[in-house]
Amino acid sequence: MKRIIGLLLLAAGTLSCAGTDGTSSEAFPPIWPDYTDVTIPVNIAPMNFGPADGLPVKGLRVEVRTPDGKTVLRSRGRVAQFPLRRWHKILRRQAGSSLTFHVAMKVEGQWTNYKPFDMHVSPDPIDYGLTYRMIPPGYQSFGHMGIFERNLSNFHQRELIDTRMLNSGCVNCHTQNRTDPATFSLHIRGRHGATVLQHDGQSEYLNTVTDSTGGVFVYSYWHPSGEYIAYSTNATRQSFYTDSHRLLEGYDEKSDVIVYHVPSHAILRPPQSNRKDRFETWPSFSADGKSLYYCASPACRLPRDVKSLKYSICRLEFDPATGTFSEQVDTLLNAHALDQSFSLPRPSYDGKYLLITVANFGTLQTGHKEADLWLYNLETGAFYPAGGINSKNTESFHNWNSSSKWAVTCSRRDDGLYTRLYLAHMNDNGVFDKGFLLPQKNPGKYYFELIYSYNTPDFTSGKVQFNRHAVRRKIMAPERDSVHVRTNS
Repeated sequence: MKRIIGLLLLAAGTLSCAGTDGTSSEAFPPIWPDYTDVTIPVNIAPMNFGPADGLPVKGLRVEVRTPDGKTVLRSRGRVAQFPLRRWHKILRRQAGSSLTFHVAMKVEGQWTNYKPFDMHVSPDPIDYGLTYRMIPPGYQSFGHMGIFERNLSNFHQRELIDTRMLNSGCVNCHTQNRTDPATFSLHIRGRHGATVLQHDGQSEYLNTVTDSTGGVFVYSYWHPSGEYIAYSTNATRQSFYTDSHRLLEGYDEKSDVIVYHVPSHAILRPPQSNRKDRFETWPSFSADGKSLYYCASPACRLPRDVKSLKYSICRLEFDPATGTFSEQVDTLLNAHALDQSFSLPRPSYDGKYLLITVANFGTLQTGHKEADLWLYNLETGAFYPAGGINSKNTESFHNWNSSSKWAVTCSRRDDGLYTRLYLAHMNDNGVFDKGFLLPQKNPGKYYFELIYSYNTPDFTSGKVQFNRHAVRRKIMAPERDSVHVRTNS
């Protein structure tokens, strides 16, 4: 008899959402972040969430169930938070399946049970973590900023370096070689400026200003061999709009694409990507290392003609054995024929796709609400929107993970002001599933109180091998490694 009563009580507890009485709604729960119907990696941190901003919620109850109806997690309080070890154990069991979230909210003394929603658990793991820059809003000066590392399986964030350590105006563009935690490039700007390279257990601190290149190295991308790294040299400026649709426009008054040969400290400067009548920027190497992609636009008078500034996607064949380039420039996407501007071509590491930012014009498109991510199929030439990774607001800086199954983008979809990191899974149909916000232990509190934006994210397959104190000593010292331009490139 006691067993029968117990079973009846258990059944009653599973009939209403989270075991509460009250009204029912056919709508999904108004939660933030919006994690409804997302695909998550099997090793991601707990997907904690709370009520959407502005809702006077006095109670939040959540039950998480497997497809057979078994309750495996519960949460009570004002924020749904799940224990780390239990969460990971459940994800491993449900890999390739899904979890259903039953949510009830208490508002003005009344409980409402909402329509359950699913999270799909992909068996494709995501990498160890992300590196990224965090920068405060502002236009006149750099302010405090830093480069950080985040472990994606938990909520641990580690500061690698920041401007206060270096008496520097800017740290930026931390770029790893195919997510290798031991190989990276990092730029320091200001009084103690240098380009830091770490590779093969060694560190270099480069003075990259030469008479021929006319500026410091900026946007970077490693060759898969680790012997080369492509850079652009940019003279970046900004102008402000007087209407309310845009705040400012960033652009390059001049820019070129070069390649640095690490063993010889030599700059390779192909004339095809160093033309005075064109702006060239955003370089990247193909997955096999035999092509160099970059963006190019006819030079124009700026800022006057900024709305006619449209960048095409170009390709140069590259021979890594000799460090030489083809004379022929292939145009993969013609900006003026398509009446769009393309930036940040990022090849997937499996060699199948380019992930590209598309906007109406310009090159620095973080302020363009229309900026979306598109995929260019390198095998077929098909070009199409990237799917659920996009939103109704800006998508900009992006990168692939090591397996080419996940991507990260900087998005302004939440409030139109701050860029935050969204992750998305590449599905078997060749598009991304719905993106989800980088999880936090208490996401509402964390993001509401955060006064920094994220940018330049990159995946890392392990804890970055970075000695911040050794880097600081070298940066503060006057010595720099010199570079030279190879004349026969």
